[in-house]
Amino acid sequence: MATEKRVPQVNDDRLCWLAVREELGKKSRKPGLVGVFSLLGGARGGHGGTRLGGDMRREGSSDRMGDYALAVDAASGTLSAEERKHLRATGEVPEWFLAEVERRATVIKKQR
Repeated sequence: MATEKRVPQVNDDRLCWLAVREELGKKSRKPGLVGVFSLLGGARGGHGGTRLGGDMRREGSSDRMGDYALAVDAASGTLSAEERKHLRATGEVPEWFLAEVERRATVIKKQR
């Protein structure tokens, strides 16, 4: 017996966010260059730097998630009527959507 996926009754941009937030959350938590250096500093016994580095990583992750949120909102506006219908029925975004969000997030980051 197949279980039907319950799709929340929210607007399309929110539904897009719900569909991709877990994947984008994973990407936003990957350490950047500062995160790598702070991890290396912590491995050498620099306890004070570890706390500071952790704070910087969390701040960077938060900034990236903000960029992603804006990008999802913008990309959701480009969905076709058929893609919106599929989104509302399944809670799934089209295959191209994540790549478009990444592209838009990069542009947003450069504008910051």
